[in-house]
Amino acid sequence: MANRDDEFPLPERTASNPFGMVVEDRVSSKMKISTIVDYYHTLHTAQYFAPYDPYFDCFVLFHPGLGHPASSHEWTETLPQLLDTKVPIIATGYTQFDMERDIEWVRKTAAGEFDILLEPGENLFRSLRWDINDLDPQDISCGNWGVWAFRGKRYETTMKE
Repeated sequence: MANRDDEFPLPERTASNPFGMVVEDRVSSKMKISTIVDYYHTLHTAQYFAPYDPYFDCFVLFHPGLGHPASSHEWTETLPQLLDTKVPIIATGYTQFDMERDIEWVRKTAAGEFDILLEPGENLFRSLRWDINDLDPQDISCGNWGVWAFRGKRYETTMKE
């Protein structure tokens, strides 16, 4: 999240807009798309999005780098809070390796505390453009190549007589 303010001018943080949110589009009277340049765990602690509805809410993580060595530390505090909501979490990856690395990190970090909702696989709606890393031409990736979904473990209640 460091140096994100340089990407585009953000509104000032005020009492009425404490997270400097940019409302980019209003899809309908009940749905809007916003950009908040802050960590999710900051918003979760502030109860900004609570209460969560597991039938209507979801989180979408576009190639989040959960298991990438350079960014996994940024997710350590956030993942337990995401899982605690019991809301579906949809995640994508640049490549199969990228996605598998993220899945393995979640398995190690939250062992036994999540359910897979969508088995990992190639995303039929992925970008059709392949990108080549200028510094390493063997590093080829594709935006949203793979997709998978998971949520925090839900324990079903059972009746005992």
